[in-house]
Amino acid sequence: MIVKKTSMPILTGRQWRSHSIRPVQKNMMRRPRTFLYNKRGARPPSAESTRWHFFFSVCFCVAAIGHANCDLSGQAPDPTVSQPAGSPPQYTIVLAPGHGGAPSTQKEDKWDPRTRSYLGRYLYGDIYKNIHEHRLVLPLSMELQRLLTLTESAAGWQEFEKILSQFSTQQKFPRIVLKSHLTRTDSYDDHNFSKQDDRNHAAWRLYDYPDARTGRMQPGRLSRINALKPWLVVAIHTTPAGRSQPGGMGVVLAPGYQTFNTLRLISLGQKSIQSFYRMPWADKFLITDRGWSQYEGARSDAWVYFHGWKTRGGRSLRRWPEMNRGLRQNMLTWRYADPPGWEKLALRNEAGPYSTVHKNFRATGPFWDRERGQAEAWRREGGPLGYGGDNYYASDQLLRYVQYGARLQSSQLRRKGALNGIIKPFVSAYTLPTYVNAINAYLEIAHTNRSKDRQLLEKKYYQQTARSLAVGIYALFQQISLKPGYGPWRPRAAALDFKKYADLPGGNYFEQVVK
Repeated sequence: MIVKKTSMPILTGRQWRSHSIRPVQKNMMRRPRTFLYNKRGARPPSAESTRWHFFFSVCFCVAAIGHANCDLSGQAPDPTVSQPAGSPPQYTIVLAPGHGGAPSTQKEDKWDPRTRSYLGRYLYGDIYKNIHEHRLVLPLSMELQRLLTLTESAAGWQEFEKILSQFSTQQKFPRIVLKSHLTRTDSYDDHNFSKQDDRNHAAWRLYDYPDARTGRMQPGRLSRINALKPWLVVAIHTTPAGRSQPGGMGVVLAPGYQTFNTLRLISLGQKSIQSFYRMPWADKFLITDRGWSQYEGARSDAWVYFHGWKTRGGRSLRRWPEMNRGLRQNMLTWRYADPPGWEKLALRNEAGPYSTVHKNFRATGPFWDRERGQAEAWRREGGPLGYGGDNYYASDQLLRYVQYGARLQSSQLRRKGALNGIIKPFVSAYTLPTYVNAINAYLEIAHTNRSKDRQLLEKKYYQQTARSLAVGIYALFQQISLKPGYGPWRPRAAALDFKKYADLPGGNYFEQVVK
């Protein structure tokens, strides 16, 4: 929903508090807050008729017949490969500040076409005292988008070069255009929706969903992201820390077909359980249920990945009937959804891609062809860091730029113990890293309940953090030489190899995500 900005006011004082730490208030009777959008001087859409909601409804319908080519600004996205002679290379970036919808007490998210029902509550995000994750990450994301927009004009590029010069020993930098978009610029409590109003969640749902008034399917965030055909998606979240966890920042990763198929073969007795423990991320899988081991968590993730259901812990290899997670590849609008009529086939539970048991599962269909392909192996398996693919490299690199940039820009943050470091990744069958073709840098940039972490997102340092991320995003596309020092988490030197995705025999992988 973003937009071409030439400038954006810096949030200070009262404005800052309203964005980051304001308590949630129910039925708030005030006018929505004003943000700058892609068109100069435009104000946020009204509660009754949101501009972006209408626009993506159109995109959704068009995509359904195979001709989607839409942008958040209402125009066709600029091509990223064939630019006019002499123009700088252009890359589409999506910034995804976490959450934004209202807390829910019943199932009102994750619409499942198979059962025609919602499968879970809306994931509101973390809360610590009166600090809410969805508010904490938004000012940083908006400032980051403002900085990336500088690359779109010659005058703005001069300002962006000055920022690069703060970090680098170089005198000149190859120009690229980072065409950036935000998934949201507000939250549900910027509006005065009644408590029962479905619009408390609609704009911020992850998957496609039926309009509460008309019943027509609407695109969720995943479909809107994919409609832009981005090269890079940067998700910005925070997470809670347990009593013994001092804090830090980490990344979220989703394994690919190779890892999950190994887990399936272990369950079928065709591979030893040692195959799991030899995996480089065996000790990083999320333990989602109390009393489970990491192997049991990973095994349950494999069931969700292949069948759309969790399995119970212990020795059980049966699905958990109350834990339907849905066949997620068919819960969004993109190239890899199964053809119409798949719902009836899935209800038969026959051998094939819709079987709910491992031994009868067959990896056939457009999604499974994608999952077993080279591009997904590059994105999510192996890679420069040994596992996690290019998603891990991009995510880790951006966190390193935050660490490096914080110390470079602030003498106070160079003091010993002023910052927590980078912790090990969170690994599970996460949605966003899986269901986009873009490189996904999914950042848990702070622990909400640790002030040492939170300071990087709050008034004093959030602009510095945004500059660090902007330089890091540039460096993923174009290698730069950094100033010495400012350790211990210095970024790695190499840029990411995006070209291999653009040069695949079938065409640019990032642009293939929708028909």
